[in-house]
Amino acid sequence: MLSSFGIVLVVILDQLSKRIVENSMNYFQRIDILGKILGFRYVHNRGVAFGMFSGVEGILIASISTTIIIGLLIFGVIFKNRLSKIEQFFFGMIIGGALGNLIDRLRLGYVVDFIELPYWPVFNVADTSIVLGTILLLFLYYRREHSARRTDCNQS
Repeated sequence: MLSSFGIVLVVILDQLSKRIVENSMNYFQRIDILGKILGFRYVHNRGVAFGMFSGVEGILIASISTTIIIGLLIFGVIFKNRLSKIEQFFFGMIIGGALGNLIDRLRLGYVVDFIELPYWPVFNVADTSIVLGTILLLFLYYRREHSARRTDCNQS
């Protein structure tokens, strides 16, 4: 199924990194990694993406997240034969990221975030996997469609 490896890899990396942060940092503590450019800051995200809608209850967010994950799984099963192995892996990254944050919401009632960049909300490995997986899938889709159009034009 949809690159189980990608899903499992992301969930393990996400949950492991969050447990390390929870066990080794105080809430809101910052550790500079590259000066002011990159650091770790332990925060709780009670909102949706990047802390938006933080007043929404955790159960509602978990329900929405679960619905999205189920939708992605159904979409992936339906279109699996149309996806290359690397596209399946990127799809798995997205699902793994969503599952990693869902695990936090169900376990804690919030998501543990800790990666901090200037002018950007604090995020985590799961968020990174969702964003990178989506960008890479869109890039591959664009390349495939562009290549198909060029082939069609050359055959005319």
